[in-house]
Amino acid sequence: MKGDPADCVSVQLVLADWPEERLRARLDEVLQLWDVEDLRAVIEVRWNPRLRTTVGRAFLDDMILELNLRLLARHPEQVEHVLIHEAAHLVVRRLFGPKVPPHGQAWKALMQKAGESTKATHNLDTTGLANSKARHRRRRRLWFRW
Repeated sequence: MKGDPADCVSVQLVLADWPEERLRARLDEVLQLWDVEDLRAVIEVRWNPRLRTTVGRAFLDDMILELNLRLLARHPEQVEHVLIHEAAHLVVRRLFGPKVPPHGQAWKALMQKAGESTKATHNLDTTGLANSKARHRRRRRLWFRW
C-alpha cells in the first residue's frame, strides 16, 4: 500500500483489531437485534482500500457492505458505527423495498434501536486520501433543443 508508513501501520492495526470474524460477529448481533437473522447468510462484508472519502458503502442489490480500510485505519473508533450504518441500509432495502429514502425514518429507527447516531455523513479527515482534481470535477450535461 502506497503512502505514509504510519498509515500502513494503522491499516495493519485495524485489520488485527477487526478481523473478518469480529466484523461478522458484530453484524450478526445487530441483525439479531433487528429480527432479521435470515440476512446473516446473504450479507457480505469486506474492506476496500480503494475508497477515498466514502467511509463505507452498501451495494443494495448484491447485499454487500464495503468499509474504507484506509480511512477507518485513521479512525478505528468508527468501524462499528459504519458497519451498523451500512447494514441498516441493506435491512431497510430488504424489508421495505427500493422506494424508501436511504436515510429516512425506517433507517433511523434501526440506527436508534442499535444505539447509534442517525447522522448520515461524516467529517473525518481525508487528507492525502482524496484525489482533489477527480473529486471536484463537475459532470457536464448537454441539453439539446429539438
